[in-house]
Amino acid sequence: MLSKFLSGWLLAPSVSSLGPDIDHLYNIVLVLTAVVFVLTEGALIYFCLRYRTRPDQKASPSHGNTTAEAIWTAIPAAIMIALGIMSQNLWAKLRQPKNFPEPAITVRVMAEQWLWHFKYDGPDGEVEVQNDFHIPVNQAVRFELTSQDVIHGFYIPDLRINQDAVPGLTSMVWVQATKTGQYELRCTQFCGTNHYQMKGQLTVETPEEFQAWLKSSKAAAF
Repeated sequence: MLSKFLSGWLLAPSVSSLGPDIDHLYNIVLVLTAVVFVLTEGALIYFCLRYRTRPDQKASPSHGNTTAEAIWTAIPAAIMIALGIMSQNLWAKLRQPKNFPEPAITVRVMAEQWLWHFKYDGPDGEVEVQNDFHIPVNQAVRFELTSQDVIHGFYIPDLRINQDAVPGLTSMVWVQATKTGQYELRCTQFCGTNHYQMKGQLTVETPEEFQAWLKSSKAAAF
């Protein structure tokens, strides 16, 4: 029962190497938010009842409490600093190319209204596919993203990848999938009237299956 209630709030199990770290940080923020919400709403209800208007009681002014103000300022500040440090360390692993592992393959991604192009270096030259693309499991894959027209969002929730594709700019992100299967690619930026069509499908498979798929794909350019 509880798992069904929380299903809309909790992330689906991750299938990437850094997914557990991302989920851990998300769960910390979720718990902190829930605790703060309960405390603030509880305090609001308490003060509404405790200091409600009464016919036989006159209002008394209050000029605040310096100690209390220092405490409720220092604690959130410390929490925000800690979360910032944790986020920065994880961000550096995900987004800074100097920290990327050596990729087994590099996939060049071109987004356009309303289509995804994926280009690989295949055995017989460059191989291009649209929307439906593949990567090998347990191998580092680097994505180099750009856009032909407007900003698009390259988002694979099960792999915890979310990177904008921006016209005139090449953005890089990497992932190492840990489980074979098929996963949905979505666009997180409203990119036009047919934004709802901006979908794709990722297939994670064994290295042998991936090489067989690559060989069977036709060579093409963007």
